Amino acid sequence: MRCPRCFYLQRTLKISPPSFPPLTLAIATDALLKNEFDAIRGTDEMHPLWVEHGLNVRAFEHPDIDKWRHNFTGMQTTHKSGVLIYGAVDDVWQDRDTGELIIVDYKSTSKQGDPSIDEGGWGDSYKRQMEIYQWLFRQAGHTVSNTGYFLYVNGLKDRVFYDRLEDGSIDGVMRFKTTMIAYEGNDDWVEGAVDRAVECFLGDQIPESGEGCELCTHMNKRMELMLDGLLRDT
Repeated sequence: MRCPRCFYLQRTLKISPPSFPPLTLAIATDALLKNEFDAIRGTDEMHPLWVEHGLNVRAFEHPDIDKWRHNFTGMQTTHKSGVLIYGAVDDVWQDRDTGELIIVDYKSTSKQGDPSIDEGGWGDSYKRQMEIYQWLFRQAGHTVSNTGYFLYVNGLKDRVFYDRLEDGSIDGVMRFKTTMIAYEGNDDWVEGAVDRAVECFLGDQIPESGEGCELCTHMNKRMELMLDGLLRDT
């Protein structure tokens, strides 16, 4: 969706893009949120967050829930070409009234005001991500609600950091405000996009760059400097 050339280089030719520092704080908040809902998975207990937002749901219990949430397995479907398509969700809830599955995506940030998926930035990618998950679960035969939820935790910067414990020691605590964002997904576009991705993946020519791809722009500018003799490739 972003850049066919980068996709082909990474997936087909196995040339990885430059790496970025791991988002270890986001990984930690994801793990804590999974622990939070795993604690009541398989029970009829209502989490206070659901009560606050008027949701009549439960944490969906399934023997493959950990597989669905693992980055290198995820929920899987096989394309007609034989190519494996998969994606790892953060969580799955279930509507207690209809039995529909609800895809839940955890996000973490630290910013002024409440987070949004409608203010540019990564919002469009987040929406596509949600719709791809919904599509994958439907491919596996599950009945999935069009409504998914982004559970956003926003680190607060207007608090003190250390709590003093009863034994006199101190404990560093970062507090988060939770924002629940409901999103009505529409996965009608996904199958066509998957077909195009598979065609790109199996192609025998490197495709054109995506419009506005920052990595391709950087590499093109670098190549121009090299051809002009202003930059030596070492």
